[in-house]
Amino acid sequence: MAANGHDTKDEAKKYKFLIVSKEASGSDIAYQLKKEGNSVKLFIQDDSEGDVLDNVVEKVSDWESEKSWADIILFDFVGFGFRQNELRQQGFKVIGGSYLGDQLELDRNFALQYFAKMNVKIPQTEEFNSFVSAKRFLKDQKKRFVIKFAGNAGDEKGLLYVAQTDDNTDLIQLMDLYNKKWNTGWGEPKFVLQEVIEGVEVAVTALFDGEKFVMPVYMNFENKRLLTGDLGVFTGEMGTHGFFTFDKLKLFKNTLKKIEEDLKKDGYVGTIDVNCIVNEEGIWPLEFTSRFGYPLTDLIFEAIKGKTRITDMMVGLVEKTLDLLETNDGYQIGIAVCVPTFPYEEGYERYGKELPVIILSEKVDDNFHMGDLKLDNDVWVTAGSWGYSFVITGNGDTMFAAKTDAYNNLKYIVVPNAMYRIDISDRWVNDYPKLHRLGYL
Repeated sequence: MAANGHDTKDEAKKYKFLIVSKEASGSDIAYQLKKEGNSVKLFIQDDSEGDVLDNVVEKVSDWESEKSWADIILFDFVGFGFRQNELRQQGFKVIGGSYLGDQLELDRNFALQYFAKMNVKIPQTEEFNSFVSAKRFLKDQKKRFVIKFAGNAGDEKGLLYVAQTDDNTDLIQLMDLYNKKWNTGWGEPKFVLQEVIEGVEVAVTALFDGEKFVMPVYMNFENKRLLTGDLGVFTGEMGTHGFFTFDKLKLFKNTLKKIEEDLKKDGYVGTIDVNCIVNEEGIWPLEFTSRFGYPLTDLIFEAIKGKTRITDMMVGLVEKTLDLLETNDGYQIGIAVCVPTFPYEEGYERYGKELPVIILSEKVDDNFHMGDLKLDNDVWVTAGSWGYSFVITGNGDTMFAAKTDAYNNLKYIVVPNAMYRIDISDRWVNDYPKLHRLGYL
């Protein structure tokens, strides 16, 4: 293997990857590794997502019985951390997170303890398991709060809400509705109210190989709401824009770098991300994503295209041979393309499932990233249970050029009733000068 962590074309090696998925979030990872010639077996825990990548990769119903087959076991989501640590102790090569990673993402109070180790400001965050007590707290507040749920309800992004009124009247009334219509399948309500901080929202992502961070780091900007203009409900994410950097490290050094030793002690391997608000007062961390992010991972794949094989990035991480990630210069954009009734499952079977996805030109094959799709008689069709169909990426010397590239690529793909935002990266015009003035860019 070459010093930069990837093989030459003549000596490119193929590997056996076992991918353990909660709900097919890592379908593109599986797809890209298969495209590079590797053997891939995919386990999907959620039965409603079980048809994703049908006729594309081999599916297995019991991943534990397949683990000895694999060269590398890759987990695409949080929730498997304790088992990941056990497997590493048993000598398996595992990518995707750790027990500490699970705690950082899933337990907001635990994450606050880690934020306290960093050179950051901490937004006021109060934990509740009762809407009544939360309403009582809000009635005495003179600043806005956002409600964020934990547990199973935390996966329901449409429940997240940022108060628009200074006295939180809208949030208080919304909690009455949540209380009235609470889905008992989510368990008892568990949530936090977090102070709304004004500033620029920006995240930093880095690869960790079990001992150290691998440079460069990826600065990225999430677009979480469903509709153009940042309107509508919160979704997982409708698009991301970003870039790799070696020298704009102020955010990284004051957040992720501070917990490097703890990640090393826990054997963490994979990507880790911290999303923040930055303003004149400093850095205000919001949350960790201690796993592969989506569509962030697609942007990383776009950035290394032609420089580093995805296979070699993964192998280099788990074998600790990736001293430097070779990337393209410039900026990347990823646009999530969805179909009805995204982001809600109800009605998807009738209105969104098994719609054809027609690629008009092979020129966009390397910009096409899998979501909830399968092959049916050699035709891509929508699959899964909620309509997050695919991501299209673009690259450019400027953010505007990357946007132009991505939306031009999208013109070569036809999907009936497709839904996507047309303004991914537009906020860069305002974010860049603010971040530059504050020393983050």
